[in-house]
Order: sequence, then C-alpha cells, then structure tokens
Amino acid sequence: MWLATRPYRGILLDSEYYTVQALHFLWPDHYTDDLYFANGSQDQFSIFSRIYGPAIALFGLWNAHITLILLSQIAWLSGLFYLAKGFFQGRWVYLAMVGAIVFPGSVGLVFHYGESVLTPRILAEALTLFALGAIWRAQILPSLGFLILGLLIHPLMTLPGIIFWFLWFFGRQKAGWLACALAGIVILGLAGSGVQPFVRLIQKFDPVWLQIVRQRSPFCFIFQWGMGEWSAVIHTVLLTLWAIQKAEHNERQFLKLASLIGVGGIILSFLGGDLLKNVLILDAQLWRAMWMVNLVSHLFVAQRLTLLSRDSYSYHARSLWMGAFLLTLLAGFHGGFYLLATPLVAMAFLVEQWEEQVHNPLPLWAYWLVTPFLLIVLFMTTYFFWEVFIVEPSQESGPPHAILTNLVLVLIALIPMCIGTRKESHAGFPFKSFDRVYFGIISLSLLGTVMAWDQRSSWVKNIDESSVPPASLSEILPQGRSIYWEGDVTVPWFLLRRSSYFSCAQGTGSLFSRETALNYWQRYRSFQPLHTTDFSTDSYCDPLSNKETSGPPTHGQVEKVCHDNPMLGGMVLLHPVEGMHPKIWNSPAPFKYQEIFDHDRRWVTTNHFYIYDCPAQR
Repeated sequence: MWLATRPYRGILLDSEYYTVQALHFLWPDHYTDDLYFANGSQDQFSIFSRIYGPAIALFGLWNAHITLILLSQIAWLSGLFYLAKGFFQGRWVYLAMVGAIVFPGSVGLVFHYGESVLTPRILAEALTLFALGAIWRAQILPSLGFLILGLLIHPLMTLPGIIFWFLWFFGRQKAGWLACALAGIVILGLAGSGVQPFVRLIQKFDPVWLQIVRQRSPFCFIFQWGMGEWSAVIHTVLLTLWAIQKAEHNERQFLKLASLIGVGGIILSFLGGDLLKNVLILDAQLWRAMWMVNLVSHLFVAQRLTLLSRDSYSYHARSLWMGAFLLTLLAGFHGGFYLLATPLVAMAFLVEQWEEQVHNPLPLWAYWLVTPFLLIVLFMTTYFFWEVFIVEPSQESGPPHAILTNLVLVLIALIPMCIGTRKESHAGFPFKSFDRVYFGIISLSLLGTVMAWDQRSSWVKNIDESSVPPASLSEILPQGRSIYWEGDVTVPWFLLRRSSYFSCAQGTGSLFSRETALNYWQRYRSFQPLHTTDFSTDSYCDPLSNKETSGPPTHGQVEKVCHDNPMLGGMVLLHPVEGMHPKIWNSPAPFKYQEIFDHDRRWVTTNHFYIYDCPAQR
C-alpha cells in the first residue's frame, strides 16, 4: 500500500530545497551567490543538513538520497505501527495502518502527511508518531525525548506534538500552566534580546514584504485558501466526529485533543497571520497541525466501517460511507477529488445520524433528495476521473498514466482485503480457498508495485545520478557568476553544483527573510517580461496579464535582463532568440515542459538548450 501510494519520482518539489541545503553545507563556496542562500535559509533551524550532507559526501548524491528516503519511510511506518498498536490489537493494527496509508489526503494541498519525497518533515512526523504512541501509554519522559529529537529535525511539524504532550499530561494541572507562563516570559525575554527565531514574535510584515509573500506563498494565509483546502478541513473534522461517536472514552479524549490542536492552529494562523501580520505566527504555519488529526482520524476508518457493516440499523449509510471513502482514496492521488468526497462524507454522516436515531430507513422525501445528489456526484466523479487520469494525465514527474497504474494496484490489494475482512466477520463465507487466492493476488500486486515504484523520468535520472557535470556543458557555460536555467533549477543546483540566479522555487525564502523577498521580487519583475516557461506553468510565477505567454523572448528583452542584472553570468533558454547567436547544448535525456498554444497547454519535449552569455550582451 505504501509503495503504491508513494512512488519514487526523484529529487523533486520540496526535496530540492533540502538537497541543495545539504550541498551548501558541504560546499558553501559553490552557492555563495545563490538567491536562496543570499540572506540565510530556514536550514539554520534544523539539523537535517548535518545528516544529509555527510551522507552525500560518503555515498554520492543519489545513493545518499535513496538511502535516507527509505530509512525515513521505514521510520515513519514504524512510528505508525507503534501508535496503532496502542489503540488496537491483532489484525486491527494493520487495518488501521492501511487506513492511514491509503487515505493520506490533500495531495497538492497543505495537510498531507507521509510524503513520498525526502524532507525532514517525514522524519519529524515519524518521531511525533512514536511520541504519540508513548503518550497513549502514559510514558512522559520517552514521549518528550521523541519530541525533542523531532524539534531538532523540523520544529514546525513537531510543534503540534509538543502542544499535545503538554495538554495531555499537564492540561488540568495548575503547576503545568504556571510552567507554561514562565516559558512564555522566557520567550518574550529572548524576543526582546533579538534572539532568533523568537525576535520575530515582536515583528510585523510591512506592506511591501507582505505583498511579496502573499504572491509567492498564498497557502500560508488562511484567507487565501481555496475550496480545495477548506474541503479538506471539513472532511477531516467530519471524519473525526464520526470516529469519536463509537470510540471508547480515552480514544475520544485523544481524538478531541488532536482536533482541538488542529482547528486551533488554523484559528491562530488567521488571527496572528492574516489579521495581525505577525512574522513568527506566519513563519510557524500553525495550520500544519492539521496533519496530526488527519492521520489519527484515518486510523479509525477500518474499524468504524466494519462496525457499520454489522449494524442492523444501517440501511443506506454504509453504502454512502463506502462511496465517500472511495472518493477520499482518489483524493490521495489528486486533491481535486476532495471537492466531491467532502459533500458525500457530509451526506453519509447525516444519513447515519438519522438511521441510528429512528432505526428506520430514510423516508421517501429524503430518499428523493439523496438520489439526485448521488447521481450528480457519480457524474462529476466519472467526468473528473476521465479528465485527470485518462485524457490529460500528469507527465511532469513520471510516465503518462503512472498515477492511474498506482491507483489500480491499490484497488487490487484493497478489494480482496475488504472481502477478507467481511469473510472473518460473517460465518459461512462461500469461498473456501479464498486465503490462497488472496495470497496470490497480494503477491502479484506487490510485485507489480515494486516494479513500478521508480517512476523517474529519464531527465530526472540523468540529473540525480550524475556525479560530475558533463564536460560538453561546463565548457560552454559562463563562469564566475550564477546563471539562469529556464524551467529547471535542479540543473545548476545538482548537475552543475553552482549558484542559480533566479527561479520561482528560490522565492520560498521570502516568508522568512525580508531581504530575500525584496531581492527575489526585483529579479522576478526583471525576468517576467521574458515570459519563459517558469511564468506560464509554475503557480508561484504569474505571466504578465496583458502579454502573450507563448513564443521565445526577443533580442531586446534578453539584453535588458542582462543590463538590469549585472551579477547574472548568463541564461540558458529553451528557445533560440532571433538575431542572437547562442551556444547550443544537446542534453543526453529529453526535457519535458508545458507551453501555451492558443490558450491551451500542451506538453513539449526538447533536448536543445540555448546559452546566452550576459557579459557578451552587455
């Protein structure tokens, strides 16, 4: 289940940031002029680079990456097992784990957990899961030890666990709150003394800085969340309420406290970030606490569904819940399905409340309300599934239809698992040889999943596994200054091991540094008229509203960028510029990107890159 829902796609997304931080830890001189490190980075608040960097020096980049990602995922699954074994016994431990694995939720949104890429977040989550398991077992000091280690790895992901630990053990003790007040006084003292990151507690975003952050990192502002994010929040809240109803007393307390911390994080983020514009509150991203309640509620899915199947008063609710969880499973592969899953979860929840109260099926008038709703959901699901997985499958990080393949592998394993659970729950199951059939299906599914796990494109493989820069490229690139590489910042960062002058990805530090934000924005505005692929496909870089976003840059635009950026050594573009004479590099692997033609996006493949030396243009 884990391998099918989290295939390996290489050093992508946020893994790029933590990998270049590890490379910067090893060879700081190589990245001195890089925008990402010009004013420091969030690496100063984590020891992850102190682990990742030496591993790269010892094993090489790709070997270190694949080793750490496997170890981190094993640690995460071990933490999940430890937590689930506290709540459940026997086979229910593994069924609970399946619920947490196949319903990760929020792909493409902001509440995901158990990532498929290598970041310190997954390791901090693993330590937090061990801590939650120890908290459930009333082990105060071991749980605190896990959380302290988590704080060293990734403070933001561990913070919800710290709050949970305090409230669970000391929330009803006056001494605990006195200690909390004392800690607050110490933090204010550190803030007043200018100690990072506490000094940010008394700082406020000015209008210019705030505008840049809103454009680059809109997900940090609750007010800018879209329907997808709010659907995920409502989905988690409803699922938690559903789990609480049939849970035992201590389980209810656990679920209530986790949901309180998650929802409280969203409220505090809105008050302190959106309204008060406090730097520390926005940097802390307290809404990330939703990952914990999201995961814990998923642990109870299998048990609640099984109990519902045995309930003689459940006439329509069980079918509605099964449909809702099928859509939730799809949301794990594409976050857009939350827009359909959440309304169906709400409908299933309400129908179940009715049936449990009156012990009768829905009346005719309610039945005629539910039926059209289900038909609409079915139609929208079919249409959306066809568009997302069949007509226009994502090709950015792997082969076409790879996500559909993973979904099929999950369903192949899930269906016999559901049948097997029902077989054990009901006497007289007709298939006597089911166990052997089940074992064969699972074995074939596992084999197929392992074979399909590595879904890197040839381009990503070429960058990840190259130990030295290709001589054919290094010899024709401008030396001594950072470069701009259109479409993929990993080429200068990982393949060439040198500074990148600008990319949309490098703006992530704007949230943590005003100087980085201003520097990023100056370069952003300078490069925007080139309407390169960065400004047509990346959600963080918007094209100019009144300008065509197709076609190559002009001679004058390239010269102006070089003139306005004296520290820019050169540009590597995906198209030739009329009237200029570039050096051309033919890559050994094709690069795939999106372009806009007549207002329609389409995938384009090339292995030609056009190099323009900025000092020559000046």
